[in-house]
Amino acid sequence: MNTFNFNGPVSGNAFGNDNTVTNHHYHRAGEPVGARELAEQLVALLRELPADTAAVTRARAVRDELAAAEEEGRPADEGRVRTALAAVEPYVTVGSGGMALVQGILAFFGG
Repeated sequence: MNTFNFNGPVSGNAFGNDNTVTNHHYHRAGEPVGARELAEQLVALLRELPADTAAVTRARAVRDELAAAEEEGRPADEGRVRTALAAVEPYVTVGSGGMALVQGILAFFGG
């Protein structure tokens, strides 16, 4: 039996047919969590984990793209964000909450 611990509340999960698990990042109603905030949390988490420095750099790229888009009033470059998150994904460990953060950011782009 495996035990998975998360660094924060998770509102639910779904088990897919192709052995995938989707965790939904929890946030309180009235306190919406933005993609930029999730990206900040991801950068902080990767700094704490024994992750490759390239993973931290890619997480920063996500954070910076989301921040720039917000400041410039434009949509974030979805391709850039998805590419960077795909590079980060192998470094987030199950149970660290990192996967929930990655999926939370992707949810802003429709999954």
